[in-house]
Amino acid sequence: MGAYVVVVFIRPVPAGHTFPRSNWPLHITLARFDSKEPPDSLGERIGRAFAGLLQFDVRTGADDFFGRNHSVPVSLVEPHPQLQLLHDRLLDALGSDVHLLSPHHARKNFRPHISQQAEGRLHPGHVVHVQQAALVDMRPDGDAKHRRVLAVWN
Repeated sequence: MGAYVVVVFIRPVPAGHTFPRSNWPLHITLARFDSKEPPDSLGERIGRAFAGLLQFDVRTGADDFFGRNHSVPVSLVEPHPQLQLLHDRLLDALGSDVHLLSPHHARKNFRPHISQQAEGRLHPGHVVHVQQAALVDMRPDGDAKHRRVLAVWN
């Protein structure tokens, strides 16, 4: 079973880009899931669902902490109907054949945020232009220490 995440990168990233799990580019996570379906098939469905939904601006809000121990610093993203629609359309496209890792953070409980990374962080009030979404393999070639961008939609 493959482990995937669909994200909005703050700065566009090309398909094929591989990076260490400890060095994620800044991003907004739309959904993390496992699937038995081949990534190409997933990508086709996701691409159709995202058609016409990209190209809008969101604004970062207050800082917060996520994770089991509230130890992961994040910048919240202010609610935006287009970002919520992107999340909802993604879940609709994935359907019930995937295993969502955080179903309690889906749909009406979606809390968009940008985890602060080694690359840096965004401060409250920063405007992010949502121009690309990407499918990322969480274990490319069975390697859990790296991530690979499998597909992008602009």
